[in-house]
Amino acid sequence: MNKHELAWNYMKQKESFEVTEVANAVDMDIETFRKSVKRLEAKGFVTVVSGPGVAGRPFIYKVNASNDAEPQFGKGGTKGSRRVERKGKTGQQLIWNSLRINRVATISMIVAVTQVSARTVQRYLHSLEKAAYVTCRRPDRKNRSNEDRVGDEGAWMLKRETGPKAPILRRGEGFWDQNQQTFYPFIETGGNK
Repeated sequence: MNKHELAWNYMKQKESFEVTEVANAVDMDIETFRKSVKRLEAKGFVTVVSGPGVAGRPFIYKVNASNDAEPQFGKGGTKGSRRVERKGKTGQQLIWNSLRINRVATISMIVAVTQVSARTVQRYLHSLEKAAYVTCRRPDRKNRSNEDRVGDEGAWMLKRETGPKAPILRRGEGFWDQNQQTFYPFIETGGNK
């Protein structure tokens, strides 16, 4: 049980409480706990019952008995005694991170680094290419024997690096760029799918 959960249990047992009282009881930084209480207030878990909220005369809070739900604390929070974990980074985010770091990468290289399936990587890269985020240097396969082709793979180069958040694919339309808050539609080309 983390300190926020301890504080919540403490608050539920009290008729009313002050931020400093609870923070001291669970050995938590007062400002950190004050922010936590403000979030709880915004979500309707606690209410101010008195006090102007100034030095020497702090807000007095109480837990809302009408709210049956329990707040979530920490990474993913909890539901009852069961911990609910948030999912990690999406496959698109992992692929994007790999492109931003390497600038030039092959599908097999991205798969090895991200553990995302080759099919997912290939689809995302082809979509990024249609929206002009990346370009692919495909190997020249003309006049080469089958033995020369083994291991040949296209190299994907990042052209439009807009920031740390991966562009979100909108199937059949383009990408929503979270960094620039801009939609980039697919560019129609004669030969591409």
